[in-house]
Amino acid sequence: MKIARLAILGVSLGAGLLVARMVMTSDSEPSSEPVVVAESVEKDEVLVAGRDIELGQHVSEADLAWTNWPRDLTPLNAILRSDRPDAIGEIAGRIAKAPVYSGEPLREERLISSDRGFMSSILPKGKRAIAVSVEALTSAGGFILPGDKVDVILTRQSGQRGGNNFTSETILQNVRVLAIDTITAGEQEEKALPPGQTATLELVPNQAEVVAQATQLGTISLVLRSVEDSADDAEQDVIGGGVNFVKFGVTGQMQTQR
Repeated sequence: MKIARLAILGVSLGAGLLVARMVMTSDSEPSSEPVVVAESVEKDEVLVAGRDIELGQHVSEADLAWTNWPRDLTPLNAILRSDRPDAIGEIAGRIAKAPVYSGEPLREERLISSDRGFMSSILPKGKRAIAVSVEALTSAGGFILPGDKVDVILTRQSGQRGGNNFTSETILQNVRVLAIDTITAGEQEEKALPPGQTATLELVPNQAEVVAQATQLGTISLVLRSVEDSADDAEQDVIGGGVNFVKFGVTGQMQTQR
């Protein structure tokens, strides 16, 4: 009886040793699965806008940040920290001549030095800026802000002098407001401005002539356009009617456009 038990115990020990040897052998064998080695991507830090920067806004150090960027994919004219480690301090104080959105790489051609004429710097080539007098009743009660698009309406007396007949006509459409008084888009922080006395409009030369003539004929009103009707690529249709004027005693008419 004891001999049978010893035989069973011996067989169990032998089987256990065999299993342990098999496990040790399998652990020591190299894995047949391929080993993937991650390829390193060379990166650099690019100067970006840390938050939205509006047209005409003075750029501060808090508006700028460095972010990692694959060196091979850096945008053209981007500012790299490896090239200009002190760029944030150098750029702070300049003025944005175009909007820059949060996370967008900053390019110096979109900035101007604060000692240069601001309005002339932000005007696109071929455009002119003209200031017109407006009042609260003719400027949407202060809700027309720099950067908005407006229509320009001329209201004038018709018929003989002293009469009470007035006519109104739209002389320009889809015109950008550059400033209200001396406040530009980058400087205003409120959702509405106190009704200003002067609105500066972005026009082409012949439109500036129309507005200059219209200010001598009657009252200028600005009509706010919705965002959906304010596309920059809106068609430049001629508005019928025009503005009548007298030059050297000869009556003529200046066509109005948008």
